[in-house]
Amino acid sequence: MEFRVGVKESFSAAHAIPGHSKCGKVHGHNFEVSVEVSGELRNGMVVDFFELKKKLREVLEKLDHSLLNETIDNPTSENIAIFVFSELRGKGLNVVRVRVAESFDKWAEIIADR
Repeated sequence: MEFRVGVKESFSAAHAIPGHSKCGKVHGHNFEVSVEVSGELRNGMVVDFFELKKKLREVLEKLDHSLLNETIDNPTSENIAIFVFSELRGKGLNVVRVRVAESFDKWAEIIADR
């Protein structure tokens, strides 16, 4: 039986979207990032929530209070999600979904291929 578990964290950063008429100017957001991992139960859990949040925080520390353009070429919410997804996969997590919201009503989501 496969389970999915998730955590949520936030970070603050500035970015500019190259070539965008409005968002091409440097501006900031308080981003909210949700992550889901999947797997089978081991000792009653897929992954310890504390460890999952710790790994997510390690990734977000690279972005927090920064100009995202210095880390991600075109820092759209979609590309931020790809960055987080790749970084967490690189830490050995079976990530199946990452959602990056730049406000309560705008987000981008990457879902792993099956």
